[in-house]
Amino acid sequence: MQLLSEPSSASDAAGAQTTATADGDEWLLNGSKIWTSGAWRADWGLCLARTNWDVEKHRGLTVFVVPLHAAGIELHRIEMLNGVREFCQEFLSDVRIPDADRIGGVDDGWTVGIRWLFHERSFALSPHILAMGREGGLGVSDDALVQLARRSGRLQDPLARDRIGEVRADTIVAGHAQQRIAQAMRTGHLNDQGAALSRLLMGVNGTRQNNVAFELVGGNGVAWDADDEDLGRAGTSFLSRQAGQIGGGTTEMARNVISERVLGMPRERAGDRDLPYRDVPKGRSRA
Repeated sequence: MQLLSEPSSASDAAGAQTTATADGDEWLLNGSKIWTSGAWRADWGLCLARTNWDVEKHRGLTVFVVPLHAAGIELHRIEMLNGVREFCQEFLSDVRIPDADRIGGVDDGWTVGIRWLFHERSFALSPHILAMGREGGLGVSDDALVQLARRSGRLQDPLARDRIGEVRADTIVAGHAQQRIAQAMRTGHLNDQGAALSRLLMGVNGTRQNNVAFELVGGNGVAWDADDEDLGRAGTSFLSRQAGQIGGGTTEMARNVISERVLGMPRERAGDRDLPYRDVPKGRSRA
């Protein structure tokens, strides 16, 4: 698993405040990570931690391999609105990690992190993550929408059929776009940051799919009988639909990556650039 996001830095991975302090041939990790998918059943995690507060935030990070059952790690599962409990939060208190389990150079963790995030964005439209999304309320297939329309008595409704057709078209376009993006990166016509295009597609399409599902089931997505659990699930998925545009890095960040690192547009203004991270104003750390 990846111990990346934190309660106080959200999608700003470089704003990590979990610290790693050298202690001989070991490091002591202290802090908290959150939104770690499936951590409750994992053995190991990659952890991005701050090892230097006196340099710009991207330059003071180091990556470690952390055993998730180590002494000093307290893990809590988070229950979402739709009942899914895959996300976790971890509290690290003086967790000892040998220096041999450090990945890359000290204070050079962002070099590792950039490649790490590339793989996460590349994962966005894979069959595995789409399957997880359907269970977790982050997306609905067009076949499932047909079944919802049939159960709701709206299969012959022109508006319902139009919405299902829209989702089908988006799915086809996304599939071909993913292939084109991958081919462009393989041949060098697109740099590896082009993976943000796939991440953006997944987030936008997933939210739209959940909106359409809720439109199809109508009131049955708000209140339902035991026999209508599938219709009710469309309602709970609607409540958590924005998760697909937040998890794995927000779609807003994906748009920034596309504009700056794919299209070569000027970088967004940032008040913390070139400042020692110790001097950057921060919100209060939240447990």
